[in-house]
Amino acid sequence: MTADPSDALIDERVARRGLVISAFFFPVVALINAASMITDAERTGVPLDPRVPWILELTSVSVLVLLVPLVARLERRTPFTPDSWPKALLVHALGSAVFSILHVGGMILLRKLVFAVLLGYDYTFFDNVVNDSLYEYRKDILPYAAILLVLSLVRSIEEHRQDAETAKADAGATGRLTLKCGGRTIWLDARSLEWARAAGNYVDLRANGKNHLARISLAALTQQLSEAGIDAVQVHRSCLVNRDKVVEVAPLRDGDFRIRMADGTELRGSRRYRHLLAAD
Repeated sequence: MTADPSDALIDERVARRGLVISAFFFPVVALINAASMITDAERTGVPLDPRVPWILELTSVSVLVLLVPLVARLERRTPFTPDSWPKALLVHALGSAVFSILHVGGMILLRKLVFAVLLGYDYTFFDNVVNDSLYEYRKDILPYAAILLVLSLVRSIEEHRQDAETAKADAGATGRLTLKCGGRTIWLDARSLEWARAAGNYVDLRANGKNHLARISLAALTQQLSEAGIDAVQVHRSCLVNRDKVVEVAPLRDGDFRIRMADGTELRGSRRYRHLLAAD
């Protein structure tokens, strides 16, 4: 079975953007931690080479960032979904253990190298291998979860963007609107749309004599309508109409206006958008 090129493109974007975000976030945390270690040492009067905190923190985050592609690979193969979360939980529990082993091993090697070159003495890490390993694993769960969360959020954004682009292309080619309604996807003839109103993260729209509550923004719906060649205009910051379905416009005393649609619905328009409805 041939892989969908769009899926491969999303995977590439998720991994790349997850890496960029991690490469910014983790060093910031490292700088804060290193500065805090130096400040605490000064306050307590404990002798501390000021180079050591920077070496400890930056070697740690360097390995964390290098491990992001590994977490991205696991996230791609086993994402958290309503159906697959038990399997995903097990896979990522094991993945976090491998992640911690690689992180600790990598940062020890880096620290030994840097300590020898810059400080002139050997770096030692483990006093008790079992206890210290468990301690480090507990600490590594949080960055692993943070990377996984970032990747999942980026994937959700990229998939939503891809769906919007596909819907726009389909609207231009077929004249249909693609709408997510609950767990269903429905397709409507764009010419049948009467009006649409924003309702939080949804849009309540009227078409073919029925109301549909779709998970889409008003801006994204407008883009689909434009691609389908529908003369849809905004009459309020949270409402748009199909101009071909408008049968009457009447002014109101406060400067706004009333719109009567072909299906009998009456909508209130804002004076700010009156010129759009009247434009040729």
